[in-house]
Amino acid sequence: MNAVRLLANPAVRWAIAFLYLGTSLTLLVGLGDLPRADQIAVTIACVIGFFVVPIALKGYVDS
Repeated sequence: MNAVRLLANPAVRWAIAFLYLGTSLTLLVGLGDLPRADQIAVTIACVIGFFVVPIALKGYVDS
């Protein structure tokens, strides 16, 4: 249960969220061959996910 205790730290949750955002945008927008409209949609979805990830991890820790 050390991983759950580690996730209790907000800095760790936000670091995971930044890794998610960076990886997602790099793979989907930077390396993906998507049209401009799809890139905009993917960017919006990734930014929303960036804020959802820490909240979901906090909910997991609290449960």
